[in-house]
Amino acid sequence: MRIDMHSHLMSAAFLEYLRGRDTLPASVGDADGYITHCAPQFSLHYRPPILNVDVKLADMDAAGIDLAVLSPALPGPAVLGGTQADRWAARINDELAVITAAHPGRFAAWASLGFGDPSRAISEVDRCLDQLGLTGFQVWSNIAGRPLDAPDVLPVLEHIADRGAAMHLHPTLPAGQEVMSPALMLGFAFPADTSLAILRLIGTGLFDRGPVIVAAHLGGVLPWLRERLAIHGQASAPFPGQPGLARPMGEYLDQLFVDTVGYGPAPLEYCYAQLGASRLLFGTDHPFAIPGVPGQLLDRLPCTQAEREQIFGGNAQRLLRLDTATAGTSRRL
Repeated sequence: MRIDMHSHLMSAAFLEYLRGRDTLPASVGDADGYITHCAPQFSLHYRPPILNVDVKLADMDAAGIDLAVLSPALPGPAVLGGTQADRWAARINDELAVITAAHPGRFAAWASLGFGDPSRAISEVDRCLDQLGLTGFQVWSNIAGRPLDAPDVLPVLEHIADRGAAMHLHPTLPAGQEVMSPALMLGFAFPADTSLAILRLIGTGLFDRGPVIVAAHLGGVLPWLRERLAIHGQASAPFPGQPGLARPMGEYLDQLFVDTVGYGPAPLEYCYAQLGASRLLFGTDHPFAIPGVPGQLLDRLPCTQAEREQIFGGNAQRLLRLDTATAGTSRRL
């Protein structure tokens, strides 16, 4: 079974709402979708399949993917701020709940949170889990420029962890970023911001609550800097003011899960060697970049067949608590 835990679907209603705004983010319509301006010199062209469930299903069938866990792409509703952010997060979650109910066994979904008000966000966490049946929560690497350890953000993440729900930590525009090209933003700034967000959460003690956190794009740069982080995470004389962690940094990094969105065999093999098969979850980032590559690389990963099946679907089924009894049924009919 192949479960794509990193697959994007945008709300057309949300993009319509962004049309005509005089501040970023803003959208404009074109012949086949929307061009969404997220930051100076950083825009995204949204068209099928990211706007159309039937086209996405056709792409899934062509790639042999049984089930996709859907999430919005940039911009997330939190960029609106305040009540608007919370209302649009709830509306997007309602839309995803309708889609997953209409396609049992083919779709699950990560819920969005607006973080406009902590109490409203916590209530939305409970609604998504107890009423909508969504899989877990997409958490951006910063919340409209606020770090994840901000006092109005961290309590929400602690509540998610205490509920035992999974989080997919996805990159967004780094806070205070200078204008940069899309290639530099996507290729370097996004993985770096993901990595910093994870380290900030470790520093808060969130990882002592045993959260299920899946870092996008092979965990950013964390697998490659694991030993360096472990060394500098220890108390040492040159840094007398360094706050202590309850456990060594390396143990916290061992708790991290990552998705397999990558574009070369060496990075995937390195993460497999560093983290082991139990920490990798198959993802494609559909429809961005070259979504067929992660599956092709995983097919060639030098691991056992049991481990390959674990990465392709078993880990997601267990950690995201997916009911996959009917997964892929409509694809096989």
